[in-house]
Formats: sequence, structure tokens, C-alpha cells
Amino acid sequence: MIKKIKIQKPKIPISLNDCDDVINEILDYEKLEETLVENTQVYGIENLSVSLNSCVFKNVVFEYCDFRRIDMTDVIFENCDISNINLSYSSLYRAEFINCKLTGCTFNDSTLKSVVFKNCLGRYSNFAYSKFSGVNIEDSDFSFAVFQEIENQTLLLDSNNLTKSVFTGTSLKNVDFTNSNIDGIELRLKDVCGGTFSVEQALDLSKLMGINIK
Repeated sequence: MIKKIKIQKPKIPISLNDCDDVINEILDYEKLEETLVENTQVYGIENLSVSLNSCVFKNVVFEYCDFRRIDMTDVIFENCDISNINLSYSSLYRAEFINCKLTGCTFNDSTLKSVVFKNCLGRYSNFAYSKFSGVNIEDSDFSFAVFQEIENQTLLLDSNNLTKSVFTGTSLKNVDFTNSNIDGIELRLKDVCGGTFSVEQALDLSKLMGINIK
């Protein structure tokens, strides 16, 4: 059983404002605060420094958006499709992605603190050169995802598909992979120091040392 790490949950007000036209709200003010957005599409937002504070998105599809340098604090995405959206150079603090589709989503060079990905589809997503401080990835498919050169302070992985994912240059000290699928994972020998692996996983990783086990 993976030992859980305690991270801060999003602080969401009991009462949230409804937003009838979220697209124009963001275009006009470049921010959204204490707002519930649900059952809609958000598209065509780019070249803005967007700020999200204490917001909940439910059943929202994001298309043709560029959210580079977005600032999120206390935000929940539930049953949302954020596939192929660019969130590079962003800051995410106390954010949750629950049952979300994140295929091809780009988070590289971002800072993620107290962030949860649960029951998400994150194939081919990219987190390269980001900073992780309290990031939980649970019951999700992040196969072919890139976690290269991450500055990792606290990362929890629990029951994920990480097939052919890339962790080269990321310290895996105190990261437990034992109940995740890591077939074809890419990493370097020095990266695995201090990580926790099952016997079968460790035998596969022994190839990194260039030894043969009979």
C-alpha cells in the first residue's frame, strides 16, 4: 500500500458565482474568481495572462486555448477535457483534476504545489523542467508522458499506468512505483537512487547497470 502524503486541498467558498459567459469574462478581465463553470465549452482564449482563483469547472471542454503562464490558486476541474492545451510556464497551487482528459496537455516549466490528478487520462502529457512540491497522481493513465528534468520535492504515484513514460534527469528518491505499471519507462541509473520498486520492476531496471541475472 502506498503511503499517502498530506497536501493542501483547494479552498473553495460554500457559495460560488454562476457565470453565463465565461469566455467574455476571461477576455475582458483576464481573471475568474469564486465562480462555478459547468456544462459548457471554453475556446479561443490565447495571448492573455489568465488568473483563476477559487473556481470550480465541471463538465467543461477546453478547445483552441493557450493558457501559458496561467496562475491557478484553489481550483477544481471535474470531468473536464483539457486535451492538447498549453499550460507551460504556469503556477498551480492547491488544484485538483478529477476524472479529466489531459491527453497531450503541456505543463512544462511550471510550478505545481499541492496538486492532485485522480482518475485522469494524461497520455502524452508533458511536465518537463517543472517543479513539483506535493503532487499526487492516482489511478490515472500517464503512459508516454514526459516527467523529464523535474525538480521533485514530493511526488506520490498510486496505481497508475506509466508505460513508456520518461523520467530521465528526475530524482526519484522516496517515490514508490510498486503498484504502477512502468513497462518501458525511460530513466537513468542515478535517477532511481532512493526510489521504491517491486522485485519484478527492480529486475527490469537492472538492465540499466548492464548486468545479466540468471
